[in-house]
Amino acid sequence: MTTPDSTYAKPFLTVREQIRRLRERGMECGTHAYAAAVLERYGYYRLSGYWHLYRVRPAPPAPGFDEEGREIRLDSFVPGVELAHVVSLYEFDHELRSRLGDVLSAIEISFRFFIGHRLGRVDKFAHRKPELLGAMRDADERPLARAWHALIRRPVARRETPTRAYLDWLDEYDRHEKRARGDFVLHFRDKYGPHLPIWVATEVMSFGVLSKLYGLMPQADQEVLAARFQINAADGRGDRGALANWLNSLRNIRNIYAHYGRLWNRTFDVLIDAPGRSRKDAEDPLHSLAGEGVNNKLYGVLLVMQHLLRSISPTREDVVEIVDLIEERSRTVGFSTTQLGFPSDWRDNPIWDRGRALDDAPMLAASLLDRVDALTAPQARATLTAAEPEPSAEPRTPRQMDGAKRGAQKSLLRTYLRYKVVIEIELGATKYYPAFQFRDGKIIDALAEINRNFAFKCPGASSAELAKAMVDWWQAPHPDLPAALDGSDQSPLDLLVAVPEYEFEETVRRADATSSFAVRGKG
Repeated sequence: MTTPDSTYAKPFLTVREQIRRLRERGMECGTHAYAAAVLERYGYYRLSGYWHLYRVRPAPPAPGFDEEGREIRLDSFVPGVELAHVVSLYEFDHELRSRLGDVLSAIEISFRFFIGHRLGRVDKFAHRKPELLGAMRDADERPLARAWHALIRRPVARRETPTRAYLDWLDEYDRHEKRARGDFVLHFRDKYGPHLPIWVATEVMSFGVLSKLYGLMPQADQEVLAARFQINAADGRGDRGALANWLNSLRNIRNIYAHYGRLWNRTFDVLIDAPGRSRKDAEDPLHSLAGEGVNNKLYGVLLVMQHLLRSISPTREDVVEIVDLIEERSRTVGFSTTQLGFPSDWRDNPIWDRGRALDDAPMLAASLLDRVDALTAPQARATLTAAEPEPSAEPRTPRQMDGAKRGAQKSLLRTYLRYKVVIEIELGATKYYPAFQFRDGKIIDALAEINRNFAFKCPGASSAELAKAMVDWWQAPHPDLPAALDGSDQSPLDLLVAVPEYEFEETVRRADATSSFAVRGKG
């Protein structure tokens, strides 16, 4: 037997006593039978969150807020408050919660796929390999020794260990994995062992564990996912910090939803971040997230959900329908949308226009990066080791030679781009180049010629559409090319890897394989 550690001293009240107390404090409760049915159906404590606003404020000069900044309300109710009105607020909140749940499910399922897919390209068990996530730290606990070795310029062998954040995450994830009992999980365990590959693991972890995994991913992968959803920092790159914050905010909303908590007139614990680009641009549809009174209220959550849903399923109008419901019920039930964080001019925000679409180029570019190993511009330049610096009349120092070499590599990549011989994918102000285009320190000549012809065939295509069409052609199996050893159709890229360039060119010409190239429009 244990003694509760609590100073709570209020007495238990029967339903009859609860009704009497509400009446004594000024609430019109209707008939006893009606009030009893309501309290037995929903509970006194649960409904108290909906009648709180109708309690009387202290009259000046009495303080209106306590020492922690919370508004003070007295026990009595303002005149005219009815239990039926409180019930209508509760039932509206129930409908609101149900509708938000549908949108949350769509967003959650999408992120389970994108995070699992992004990591799965690296390794099927990437979530169990912190070195692949970049979640490692220096294990040497002797800072004075490290400083001494640095002073005398003597290299010291580094020992690395997983970060505490990763170890905590893995401990939490393991609990989820062990508890999972779905048919597909049991199948994997019976056939392969207890540990699940990442694309299955993302299906058994909670949304909170999933959002923490996003924060453990390599920075470049976090930025790709943020840019995919057009959550951009001030410099145009994907704002990984804002996306991590959004996922945490949605995790909080999901927990409230799962426990039937109140969403109406609630101040949320997680403050929502405005992406860097939205923060500095007053015309951006997400700019209001930077303001107080929005970033911790339901309106801020709806902005986030509307933006994400437009990226995931552009034709769905669920969130627009939710704000329409809120506006309509604010009139019929009787509350102000400002209580939910809606600015006075919220209807002027184009994010609520029906049929409004986001630019699909970032989503298209990100899908290409999921399909190919790609190099950033600095990485691509570094591979161009065949680039030769311009001759110099004066001898160069080793440092000058390095600089001249880097300049030549940069110039060579610019030349490739000028002549449209290289596939370029742009996402979040970062340019990427599929790695399969380079060999022996330069672009593959046969590939470059085909790319150039494709580019000049489609002068009106956007860069994203052209890049997709090119990657499609190189990767798609072609029935007129020689079959692989196992009898399956080879793609042009398979053939390019398997045979010398001269043979590749002749085979492609005989098969007329380039005639299948086409830009099929957006998406």
